[in-house]
Amino acid sequence: MFEKIMVAIDGSAHSMKAVDASIELAKKGNGQVDIIYVTPVLAHYMRDSAQMIVALGKKLTEEANSIMEEATNKFKDSGVEYITTIKTGDAADVIIREAEEKGTQVIVMGSRGLGAISRFVIGSVSTKVLTHAPCSVFIIR
Repeated sequence: MFEKIMVAIDGSAHSMKAVDASIELAKKGNGQVDIIYVTPVLAHYMRDSAQMIVALGKKLTEEANSIMEEATNKFKDSGVEYITTIKTGDAADVIIREAEEKGTQVIVMGSRGLGAISRFVIGSVSTKVLTHAPCSVFIIR
């Protein structure tokens, strides 16, 4: 079925359900899963806020690693091969670009991320990926 599967995670319950679905898809097609997490780009503000930006960047990296660990724990004892990717940028753009570059056959992701306010401000990542991805997209509720 699908040999190259990408699962996009953000730490939300929906994205962790997407991890479970990607494992099941991989088992059916003897596929490999690329787990991807995208941290936001920190804008450069006034020089006085440089320390705050460094601290926030460190916090975002710790959060990314923690969420990735939660996702990879789901692969233990599954028999499914996986790789991990942590990138920085606009989540939808990075997911789409990575899928193109890696020849991904299907992207699995949650229908909702971490909050309605961020969806209002930055738009729905799943909607953008669904409309612009170079492959099939499997949205999990």
